[in-house]
Amino acid sequence: MMAKCARCNVEIPNEDLYEDHGLKVCEDCKMKATQSPPESCATTNNMIK
Repeated sequence: MMAKCARCNVEIPNEDLYEDHGLKVCEDCKMKATQSPPESCATTNNMIK
């Protein structure tokens, strides 16, 4: 049975879906989510020196 990734809408087999924060996502979207940490509002440009 096929399903769609909740993020990129690619159609993949059900057994290849992963759950990420309640969403059923493909392996590529799951990897992108784990490799891209949320950006901090503190950058080297706005830090107090």
